[in-house]
Amino acid sequence: MKAQEHALILAGGIGARLWPKSRLHRPKQFLRVERGHTLLGKTMTRAQAVFEKGNIWVVCKPYQVEEVKRQLPELDKSRLIVEPVPRGTAGAVILGAMTICRECPEAVISVFPSDHSIKPTDRFANIIRAGMEWASSNPSIVIYGIRPDSPETSYGYIETGGTVGQCSSWNCMEVTNFHEKPDPKTARAYFRSNRFLWNSGMLSFSVNILRTILEDEAFGVWAPLTKFCESGIKISRKEVCQIYELLPDDSFDTAILEKLARCHSIGPSGLEVNLVVFPCDFEWYDLGIWESFYRLLPKDGAGNALSGKVAAVDCRGSLLFSEGDTLVGAIGLQDMVVVCVDNAVLVCPRRELDRVRELVELLSEGDYKDYV
Repeated sequence: MKAQEHALILAGGIGARLWPKSRLHRPKQFLRVERGHTLLGKTMTRAQAVFEKGNIWVVCKPYQVEEVKRQLPELDKSRLIVEPVPRGTAGAVILGAMTICRECPEAVISVFPSDHSIKPTDRFANIIRAGMEWASSNPSIVIYGIRPDSPETSYGYIETGGTVGQCSSWNCMEVTNFHEKPDPKTARAYFRSNRFLWNSGMLSFSVNILRTILEDEAFGVWAPLTKFCESGIKISRKEVCQIYELLPDDSFDTAILEKLARCHSIGPSGLEVNLVVFPCDFEWYDLGIWESFYRLLPKDGAGNALSGKVAAVDCRGSLLFSEGDTLVGAIGLQDMVVVCVDNAVLVCPRRELDRVRELVELLSEGDYKDYV
C-alpha cells in the first residue's frame, strides 16, 4: 500500500492575505515565518514522516521553480510539477493528481498546502495514514478538519453530520456542508454547536475516484485534464498551455467539494462518492493570514500581540508588527492590525483581515505594482 501513497504539496500561492510580508517575489511558503526551515521546508519535513521520498510531489508556478529547487534540494526533480499559467488550487490539484496517475494509476493522494504550522508531527502522520486507508477502500474524498479552539472568523468551516465509521481509532464523519468565513456572531454559534470544524485545506483521495468525478457532466470543464493521466499519450507543452488557459481560476473547494456536498451521485453508473472528514486535534495554524500571527504571538496584559520595534499606549486586542528598523507607535487602538515590512504598511481592523486580498488586487491594477 505504501508504494501507492503519494503526497502533493501545493507551493504555487502568492500569499496575498499576508501582505506586506508576503510579496509576489517572496510568497509566504518561501518565508521563515517560524524558527528553522521555511514554511515549504516544514511541509516537506512533515510529508517525509509519512511518504516515501520518491512519492512526494510539489506543484508550483513557472517563476517559482528555481526557488522550490533551492529550498528543497532533496526533492526528486521529476517530482516537480509546473503549472503552465497561474490558476487556483483546483487546477493545481487536478493537474498534480493526473500527473501522478500517469505513473501510478492506483495512487492514493494526500494534498497539503505549504503555509501551515502543525504540531506534533507524529499525531499528524497518524491521522493522515488513517485518512488514506479510508480513501483507499471507500469511494470517498477525505477532508481533514480542525477542531476549533475559538470562534474564529478567518477560516472556512465544515459542517459535520453523523459518524460513518472509524479507521485506526480515528472517527470519520459525514460532511453536510461548507461555510465561508463567518461574521463574529455566526462564528460563536458554530463554536458552541460542536458540529463545525475549521477547513484545513488538506485532503486525501484515490486518483480513480477523482477521475470518475471529473468524467461527470457537472465537472466537465475539468475533464480535459484527465488527458494528462494517460501514460501512452504524448502531450506537447503548447497543448498543455492551451488546455490550462481555458480552466477557471477556482479553488478545489469551490470547483469540486462544494458541488459534491450538494450531489453525491456521480456519472451514468450512479456511483455515490461521499465527502467525509476526519476531525483533527493536533495544533494547527494557517500562517498565510495575519490573524494566525495574532493567535501565535505572546500577549501583553491588554491582549495585544507585539513583534519587533513597537510601542503601544492604551491599545487593546491589537497586532502591532514591525520587521526592520522602523518603529511602530500606536495609541488607543482596539482590535486593529498594524504591520510594517520593508517599504509598506498595512493598517486594518482584525475583523476585516480577509479583505487584504482586495487591497493587493487594487495595488496590482494601479500605480503601486512594485509594492505587491
